[in-house]
Amino acid sequence: MASIKLVYILTFSEQEHQWMLFDGKNLSESEGPDPKNKYPVVALLPDPLFFFFKPKGVNKSRHAKSATLMQMNYSFPDQNFGFKVLRPSGGAVLGYTSHDLLDRFLETHRDVLGRATVLTSAFTVCWRAAVAEGLSVWSWQGQEGMQILASGDELTYFNGGEGEFTSRYDRLGLDGNPEDMTLEKACKVFEDKKIKWARLNLISGTSSVVDKSVSIEFKPYIIAAILTTLIGLLFIIGQYHRWGLSQDAAAEWRVKLKEVYVTALGPTPGSDPYGKILFKLDQLKSGGGSKGVDVLGLLSFVSDSSPVGIEIESINLGADSGNIRGKISSYDDLDGMMEKLSSSGEYHFVLEQATNAPDGIIFSLRAEYNR
Repeated sequence: MASIKLVYILTFSEQEHQWMLFDGKNLSESEGPDPKNKYPVVALLPDPLFFFFKPKGVNKSRHAKSATLMQMNYSFPDQNFGFKVLRPSGGAVLGYTSHDLLDRFLETHRDVLGRATVLTSAFTVCWRAAVAEGLSVWSWQGQEGMQILASGDELTYFNGGEGEFTSRYDRLGLDGNPEDMTLEKACKVFEDKKIKWARLNLISGTSSVVDKSVSIEFKPYIIAAILTTLIGLLFIIGQYHRWGLSQDAAAEWRVKLKEVYVTALGPTPGSDPYGKILFKLDQLKSGGGSKGVDVLGLLSFVSDSSPVGIEIESINLGADSGNIRGKISSYDDLDGMMEKLSSSGEYHFVLEQATNAPDGIIFSLRAEYNR
């Protein structure tokens, strides 16, 4: 058997307060909760201390709160009110502002309000129940003859009896009988729909009156913390993945660099292969420390004189001459290259051999240094 969830409700009439208890079916008078009470305690502040505003066409918008505030500031531009928005769940949106007498009322009833976990109003409770029931036209009657007729996006305030209500109803062009939403009926809707009372707080941050954590809605902060954590984890995972790719690329480049060192220096390049290559480069530039050939100059000249597609298989350079062996596409390209090489005043080139091959001409060229 499911346990009964009680709700204590605190109401006010002419500055006097009265306790009521809703047992899931009926609303009756009560002596109030005991100090060890574990059930919700809802204080219904007098509705004349608030002005409620129903926005038009923004219920299902992601920016419903900002749109509601914009409409209120546009509708009441000369009023220096602190407009607020209540959006307990789903598409329900209600704008409101408080009367200047609210602070005095809270101070006067500080002791009894300190026992409440939710500060709201009777109309707010009925409005939330009407939203849950999907009512488009409904009415609510408060204290001292105050009535509100809700129709679509309109909230019509008025005082008066049945005649005034009928006149307002006909003026709006409505048909049928509107649903009369009472506090007891709203409480039954809350019980059936499992609606959370804590989401109807009209006042927050009033520590001098309410000091119970249940009046603070922590869900938005928890969601924000979870989203922030997930975003941080995704960022860290992404950075770790990029670091792994960088490490793999660096390892591949180290392998290729080692292959270059082995090609240039042999199978044992040593602990400082780059320094050895620089040393050998200096030796080549100086001809090995004596009157030698300008190797880089020779290679540069041969490269400038060679046609596109030439393949150099080997280069052997001695103290007085060197040998270049390679492959060229045709005899015409070979003749053109030899003609360009003959223009050098620093080197003398001799074609030693030219042999046909399946895909070109294999040649052997001797370069003599003019000193």
